[in-house]
Amino acid sequence: MRQLFSGERERHASVQPMNREDDQKPAPRGPGENRGFLAGIEEAIQGISSSALLMLAGTGAFLALLPAWLNYDIISRDGAFQYVPLAQVFLEGRFLEGLMGEVDPFFPLIIAGIAWLTGLELELSGRVASYLAFVLTAMGMYKVGEILFKDRLVSLLAVLFLITNRQLVDRSIDCLKESILLCCIIWGNYLVLKGISSIDKKKLSLVLGALMFFAGGLFRSTALVFLCAWLIIWIFHEDKGRFARAALFLAPVCGAFVVWAVNPEMPVFRKSYQFGYFFVSSHSAGDILQSGANAVVKFFSTGNPLIILLGLAGLYRYRRDYYTGHLALVLGMFLLILTFWIFASDRYFLAPIMWLYPLAAFQALKIIRSGTVLPRWFAVVALLSCVIMWAHISFTPPDPDKLARRDAGEWVLSRLGPGDEILSNRDRLAFYAKGTGLPLGAFNGTPMDKVLAIDTDEEDGKMLQEKLDNQGILPDKRFGSILIYLPRSGDLDETER
Repeated sequence: MRQLFSGERERHASVQPMNREDDQKPAPRGPGENRGFLAGIEEAIQGISSSALLMLAGTGAFLALLPAWLNYDIISRDGAFQYVPLAQVFLEGRFLEGLMGEVDPFFPLIIAGIAWLTGLELELSGRVASYLAFVLTAMGMYKVGEILFKDRLVSLLAVLFLITNRQLVDRSIDCLKESILLCCIIWGNYLVLKGISSIDKKKLSLVLGALMFFAGGLFRSTALVFLCAWLIIWIFHEDKGRFARAALFLAPVCGAFVVWAVNPEMPVFRKSYQFGYFFVSSHSAGDILQSGANAVVKFFSTGNPLIILLGLAGLYRYRRDYYTGHLALVLGMFLLILTFWIFASDRYFLAPIMWLYPLAAFQALKIIRSGTVLPRWFAVVALLSCVIMWAHISFTPPDPDKLARRDAGEWVLSRLGPGDEILSNRDRLAFYAKGTGLPLGAFNGTPMDKVLAIDTDEEDGKMLQEKLDNQGILPDKRFGSILIYLPRSGDLDETER
């Protein structure tokens, strides 16, 4: 790993992890490898410029997300109760209040900026930001595959794995920051790899890569795992000066832990850097083992088990270089972090899974090119499974029950305007009514001065409906299983209902 961050060119191919950037030819194949349909695709790809293929990757990502975008139903809870309300604060010019709140402010700032520039509503602005980041992430994946393997088909296949990931598709059509986080990470990795493999502008690429990781850290602290892994490689890339580099790395890390130990309630720790998750008293040995097993299961299920197996097989068989070393560190660090975190959503696994996809693509094509029948069929089935799983989530119609909640909220807004208090067992209904949601338990059983919106598919909603029916109180509007009761305080007479 000598000369990793110096400006000198590597002298021996055995320690050079990547070919030069202008070498675009795929690795030569042996005489026993398949030369049929796959060879035809490869020859066609070689006739297309790299920039055109990059645009193809972006266009493919745009089209891959479009069906799911059109089948969107309602906003996520994080979007409804964290990002959009804070974006509204920024849009109203209350920047200090927004920056000092409990929620990471950077995604809401982007939402507010898009809304201000375009005039779009805040929910749609957040969805547009996620969509654009999804496309840019796919383009970054193509560039990473290109610089790692010099095989355009590997690059395109890695893009396919990315844009067909069910979890990523689902998050990228919503008002969520996941695709923006992944965009920062993939381009940060690309810039670091470019700095390692380049002769000119090495330091500039490395600095820009680090800045991309810091930008990702503004959205979720786990982006810094990738930077830490690169710094660990930097520490051990040569013997000379290793202890000095280790000290430079450990000083800020230890400093952050000391500050957290002294004042764990600082906003930066409460918002994202959850060090306390490692030290909660409920973490017995059994809890840790169970959580670790759950993390492994979620890792496979989120990334498509067949593709994950291909990636891990590639990690085992591929030559040891900067990428595989970094990937192994990232996987180990994420497993440790997500084992100790109290709640680890499936979307938290997307970052390490994405980083495994280039190697999974390389391994899949290596197996297909080998011509060995059973492994080849496994790789083909893995590729088909990506498309099938993507099609399932992309072409599934919107959930009618969720659409009913949105329609009910918008109807209340059209009748009463914003700002009303709404008693409901469906919290996001209040979001679409632009009101303040209150739990259904706050209803005292007397004629209402607040909006009452109940979902009778829920047990508490069904019981309350029966109680109101017995009192002779009928709903003003029904949306599927959602019943709307407007205020009975005299603000609206029966003709207005």
